[in-house]
Amino acid sequence: MVSGQAGAPINNFFKTEQDSFLRQLKTMSKDTVIISPLARYFEADVNGIYNSISSDNSLSLADKEKAVRSLVYFMKELRTNMVKERSAMYDVTDALTAYKKVLPALIKKQPVAPILSPLPARPTQALATAFSQYDDYPLMDDIAVFKRVSSTPQFILDFLNTKPSFRFADSLILIAAAYDPAKMLAYLDNGKNIALRQRIRGSSNKYLQQIVLLSGDKNAPELLPFVIQLADNSITPEEIVEKRTQVNQYFQLLVNTLLGSPTENKSASVFLKPLRDGIKEKAIAFYANHINDLHESPDAIRFASVKGLRPEDLYYIITSCGDELYTSSYLGLYKRLMENFQGQRADSLFYMVGFDNFPNFMQLAANYNVLIDFLNNMPHSEVPGLLKRFMGGIEADANTGLEKAMNVADFFGGLNASTDITALVDQELRANYNRCKTSREYLGVRLYGILLQVFDLAINRSSNNKIWNTLGNYEVLKRDALTGKNGEINQVVLFYGDDDGMMSFNNFLKSYTDTKKWQLTKNDNWVSIRSLTDQPLVIYANRPLDAKDELDIMAQDDLFSYLKQNSIEPTVLTHRGHSYHLDKTLKRLTPSVKLAILGSCGSYNKSISIASINPDVQIIGSKKTGTKTVNDPIIDMINETLLNKQDLVWSNVWQSLQDRFSKDPKALALFNEYFSPSGNLSLFVLKLFMFHN
Repeated sequence: MVSGQAGAPINNFFKTEQDSFLRQLKTMSKDTVIISPLARYFEADVNGIYNSISSDNSLSLADKEKAVRSLVYFMKELRTNMVKERSAMYDVTDALTAYKKVLPALIKKQPVAPILSPLPARPTQALATAFSQYDDYPLMDDIAVFKRVSSTPQFILDFLNTKPSFRFADSLILIAAAYDPAKMLAYLDNGKNIALRQRIRGSSNKYLQQIVLLSGDKNAPELLPFVIQLADNSITPEEIVEKRTQVNQYFQLLVNTLLGSPTENKSASVFLKPLRDGIKEKAIAFYANHINDLHESPDAIRFASVKGLRPEDLYYIITSCGDELYTSSYLGLYKRLMENFQGQRADSLFYMVGFDNFPNFMQLAANYNVLIDFLNNMPHSEVPGLLKRFMGGIEADANTGLEKAMNVADFFGGLNASTDITALVDQELRANYNRCKTSREYLGVRLYGILLQVFDLAINRSSNNKIWNTLGNYEVLKRDALTGKNGEINQVVLFYGDDDGMMSFNNFLKSYTDTKKWQLTKNDNWVSIRSLTDQPLVIYANRPLDAKDELDIMAQDDLFSYLKQNSIEPTVLTHRGHSYHLDKTLKRLTPSVKLAILGSCGSYNKSISIASINPDVQIIGSKKTGTKTVNDPIIDMINETLLNKQDLVWSNVWQSLQDRFSKDPKALALFNEYFSPSGNLSLFVLKLFMFHN
């Protein structure tokens, strides 16, 4: 029981809210390794704060009650955040530490902004709300708003349109300009808020002024990546434009400028983003697209564009274009990169680029199964340090911790159970887990705990893995799980009304022309295809009617209206269309869907969105290029397995498809970019963290 000099009503108010918080906290996770010590820590720390306030003889009774009330508001806000979002439980330790600094600072009239500076937006807002009775509340609230708005820089100008006199408007303008200088130039020409445009033009920041000076310049797209150097007069527009006439020279200028940029100048470093964006844009346009397009050409022709480039240039092409490269394109670039290190240690590459983009390089090397080769080309004694750099400290930033954990999980896919590297990875994961446990970094405890489970799954593929006990076995999709009450398996395939959609639809129908196996029924908006078996598959597909007037969407609406009226719940949803149509397909995702087949480019990147809509759905998609050359055989193989009344064992399905595509190197390369439901390791991290605490 706490004691002190504050009045009984506020004492009861405090105790009631503390009990409510602890009850809520204990419902947030079943992981007692986290919840039990976190609850003990919170209770002891909050009691300590309360007793410190109550025993402070320098405070009047009114000031004590005001301080205790702030503590009650603080607990209530943290509890509210946890109800809204489970991950808010990981705010508690840092928020408590900050609270213990903010309260005395407010009492002594000392600055609070430096205390709030390192915190993310959510705990900052919790602290601002807690101290709403204090004179510094407007400042604290504005700091919280600044953090929240700056975390989505693409919307900063929209925010400032409505609040151009916001306290930190100038700082937000700089963030928006660095994030997308071209958008800033467009706003200067056409923005609706004249006062905001004048404020931008009147900024004293020399880098923003340099962007303003490029307004109307026809060469602005080529000059914007060099905004720091132009403002510092270390390069002239004429020099840049001259280099632009030679593709390799311009790209090397971009790389050299990035590597030579001072990192200690914080006011300038924010404007490195346009330079990084420029490197990625040109790496794709100058090299990746050409190499991909020439996938059927001899290597001498296919990789001619990168001939003569330095290792650092190849490194930035690889790390900037990883998601855009075909498997064979990546492997060809990797081979040419490694040719520069014959007889030398490969890790000297990282010192050459100052470890820039290092996690991305490691993740890609694992994804493309060259990680072991790379590590074998460096001193074995240096490998532990490299792994430590890659996997350590993912909990340091709450905003990026989950994403970093997902990247580490992707890295596991390139490891082999029998290598020394695997033992080092296991050792590093356990060291980080124990470190976080000892230092009460509960976000780290959670993330590294999940990674240890995913690592065991990736290496051992054990059916007894805890992940399968939690999520269900993603190695298998039971036929019974897809079967409706009437014994039918209902599938929906969605097409879109562009040229590719129409061609894809016609190819799709050709698979069901055998009237001894399939019954085809058509109407103006959609078709149904029923297998002539005792436990039929029924496939519904909309016609890809003209997209200009959204007739394709109307056809889908008509189909789903029919399904709803007849109580038909699809358990398989297949997307057949470009990536820019995928969001429309995802709107059709319902809880009944157990398998989503995403046939578009880069559908891997949407797997997180899908998991948020339907956490239990199994997903097939491509990390890069989606194509009917692969989609049709995948669908055929799945349907053939189901017609044979067999479960979908993904390792068997994938091996059969691998054998089928092995006769066509182009198709095999495209298929290798697809992932099976059991192969998306980063998605398991997401699901375990977000939905299975």
